[in-house]
Amino acid sequence: MLWAAWADSVGFISELTDESGLNRRLKGRSLAEPVEWIRRVGGKFGVDVTLPAGCYSDDTQLRLATARAISGHGFDVEAFARVELTTWPAYALGGGRASKAAAVNLAKPNTPWFGNFYDGWHDAGGNGVAMRIQPHVWSAPSPGRLGQHLLDVIVNGTTTHGHPRALVGAVLHAIALGVAIESGVAPKLDDLPGMLDIAEKAIGLIDGHAELASLWRPSWEKASGRPLADAWRDTVTECRELLSNAQQVCDSADSPETMYEGLIAALKLTDPAQRGSGTTTTIAALTLAAALPSDPAAVSLLAARALHTDTDTIATMAAALVGATDNVAAPTPVLDIDYLRNEAIRLATVAANGSTLTFSYPDLLHWSPPRSQLEAVGLAADRTALGGIAWIQPIQGIDPVEGKDGVWQWVSSDFGPSFLVKRRQQVRQLPDGNWPVRRNHIVNPGDVNRQSSRQLPSTATPRGQSRRGQAADQSQGRARSRMHDDGLPIDIDQIIEWVARQGFKDEALGYAYRRIAQQGTVEQLVAFSTAVRGRLRLR
Repeated sequence: MLWAAWADSVGFISELTDESGLNRRLKGRSLAEPVEWIRRVGGKFGVDVTLPAGCYSDDTQLRLATARAISGHGFDVEAFARVELTTWPAYALGGGRASKAAAVNLAKPNTPWFGNFYDGWHDAGGNGVAMRIQPHVWSAPSPGRLGQHLLDVIVNGTTTHGHPRALVGAVLHAIALGVAIESGVAPKLDDLPGMLDIAEKAIGLIDGHAELASLWRPSWEKASGRPLADAWRDTVTECRELLSNAQQVCDSADSPETMYEGLIAALKLTDPAQRGSGTTTTIAALTLAAALPSDPAAVSLLAARALHTDTDTIATMAAALVGATDNVAAPTPVLDIDYLRNEAIRLATVAANGSTLTFSYPDLLHWSPPRSQLEAVGLAADRTALGGIAWIQPIQGIDPVEGKDGVWQWVSSDFGPSFLVKRRQQVRQLPDGNWPVRRNHIVNPGDVNRQSSRQLPSTATPRGQSRRGQAADQSQGRARSRMHDDGLPIDIDQIIEWVARQGFKDEALGYAYRRIAQQGTVEQLVAFSTAVRGRLRLR
């Protein structure tokens, strides 16, 4: 966790710039470690903001978002897609086109995670999936094998990307990382053909997943005009060819530096049409890790210093592999190092089937995704919040930076990480359903077996226990008519009206039925079914 973040912060400094730009960012220093630097945020006409030493980019931000959505229950894809991804643009530092477009589209009403069909979704094959999926591996009991964690990688990936290049690249990286964790050694290039065999078989996991098999896959095949199995197989073949090219480069190189120069040319890592590809990035990171299997700092700097490549993502993925091996000391500086360390320990505890905290998300029945980047930060009573995620407050000694359409401000959060948020000059009141939840809930492995996102969605509550906790406003003594996951009575009339406002869509009906089945009585389930039947027949 820490080496991946350290590498990301180093590569972030050299991302999307040339020699003169890098020299300006580093103030004439060499790129040897994370340092404080100034970056323009908000696009060409944005503002210049000082980033502290060890500040990480969207790679680590979305990796942490993935981690928060993982608990002893498995991966909560509903919370990840509907809360984490839709809130992320308010604090994003970087981010690919596909990830940003996906986040915007998920904020639209009635867009399910498995139907996030924004313009060009089926052709999105970038590395935005592979860079963020490490927590699925870190929390897996058997990370080096074909298993549930690889299905979670695919589920995670389909929320933002559609092309097999993105998904196969992510699966291959996950397999390699799992092998590194289990063996204590970064995989050699000779190991990769066998890993690609596993990646090729991973498409079969989709067949056993209800939403992916019944909606996402046929939608992809209709949009692309070809069977997914053929595209998946072709992508694995592409990876084998890239691996062969990488092997030839390594065999003829006399140093890691000359090796990487040759790899950049062989894989076309500076070609705008190839830069950021899910497959080439994954093979590049694997090759770097194999060349420098015991030195995460060296592998990070080698990637970060290669201008005009995807410096931060190649560096962070390579460092994740090498950092997972034995006898590697922790790096510094890393922003939010205590939070990252605690998350790493929590995920490892999940893998060992131990008791852990699960992050508390708002009740999704009452959650309203921010419709714009400026709407995520607002007031909850007399406190400021990053909607659905954290209670926040300005970091003392750092002044906000005003732009034409908003204010950028460094803030600390109630649960650990810091954020550079974009907000309105005068923040507005957040909807009640978007208030962060105050407390976490301990998940005891004796309460429930780990299950997949398909088997146990976001509302899962083991044996009547609270998963999300009470809403923050309860401490204010405000009585709101809400349906919580903490054993409060189910309000059937309220649920029926909510489903009606959603147009009786399948997702809303399924969500409501699940909630009543988990927390209500048989009589309430019958009453709800009867009411829905009557409403639908009148339509």
